[in-house]
Amino acid sequence: MAKARQQDQPLENKNYILSTKEICDFFDISRETLSTWAKKGAPKHSRGKWDLKALVKWRYSGDTMESPSLRKLKAEADLKEAKAKQERIKLSVVKQEYLPVAEVRDELTRLMLNLKKSMLAVGHHVASELAPLDAEAASLAKNVVDKRIKEALEAMSKGEIYRGRKQRKK
Repeated sequence: MAKARQQDQPLENKNYILSTKEICDFFDISRETLSTWAKKGAPKHSRGKWDLKALVKWRYSGDTMESPSLRKLKAEADLKEAKAKQERIKLSVVKQEYLPVAEVRDELTRLMLNLKKSMLAVGHHVASELAPLDAEAASLAKNVVDKRIKEALEAMSKGEIYRGRKQRKK
């Protein structure tokens, strides 16, 4: 009676429970191989009984890669890789390929202040070059250059890109 009910069900709802021997014959494998699969996480129905559909799904869906032993091997490999990376960093520090953050920050601060000072002096230099020709034009040029340089420095301090004159709103 149970077999008659199972035959009436659609294929996806049927249970295909086979013995160890039948599973070995179906996959053409030895009992040892089936035992290895079980250790790797192959689904088992009960002792000596296997659900063929679940086993086929496990075998060919890639879930075999998630066995505890393979996860352990992967974790050990990842750990070794991380330790090797740490050793490379330590070696680079010993070889003085890295600089302390404070040292880099101080040097960049010094360079940026020097850049700011040099750029702010450009307007004065332009005015001193133009003054013998036309004092009024020299003063006007100094003001325009100073304004543009201050705009550029302000944009730079905010992490923006200075693109020259600001777009006028229409």
